[in-house]
Amino acid sequence: MARTKLQRITKANELPNVFSLKATDLNDALKSYFKSDLPFTVEIGCGHGDYSVELAKKFPQRNFIGIDIKGARIFSGAVKALNLNLINVAFIQARVEKLSEIFHKKSIEEIYIPFPDPHARRTSQKRRLISPFFLNIYKELLIDSGLLHFKTDNENLFHYAVKSISDSGCKIIRSTENLYEDNEVLNDSEIITSYERHYINEGRKIKYICFKFKLAQNNFKFELDI
Repeated sequence: MARTKLQRITKANELPNVFSLKATDLNDALKSYFKSDLPFTVEIGCGHGDYSVELAKKFPQRNFIGIDIKGARIFSGAVKALNLNLINVAFIQARVEKLSEIFHKKSIEEIYIPFPDPHARRTSQKRRLISPFFLNIYKELLIDSGLLHFKTDNENLFHYAVKSISDSGCKIIRSTENLYEDNEVLNDSEIITSYERHYINEGRKIKYICFKFKLAQNNFKFELDI
């Protein structure tokens, strides 16, 4: 591991807006940091934190959390947020599989999944962050009205996502295979990271899905006593 990368990982753990799974109750620790009981908005696989930081700037009344397994990447986003005096964004170094150990049920209001690894090999499709396995995790943590946003430049991953989302009984609110030629996209989907801008400059079409989980229908039976 390069020395600079190792130094960033070490320094990231020393920053006030970076948290680890070592906390006894990370969900409560985050609420204490934000000084708020509002539900969280979470970016999955945040990389250098561009999306989380831009969302925090755009919506100062909300609390944002970027999650990534790479500590060196998180360091960049955390430092950027501190330099901008953003107190409504934090970062966690963790695997996505650990989400249920981080957040309480119904504690997240929105989830962003921008440009995840497509895991092109058939044997690794279960690792896709939009697979049924991960959708079940998100469902437990989202509030009933919670939204999920998915972006990719990969056509195969997009079609896989549409099927996975539909098969999981979700409601697709908006779907497009060319985001920036669609005049009806949601405002916050228009945030463009440095990587995304690079994709656009290469002529790649950005695909986007906004969806939510359907509420369970309760079937009530009434009996009359005669």
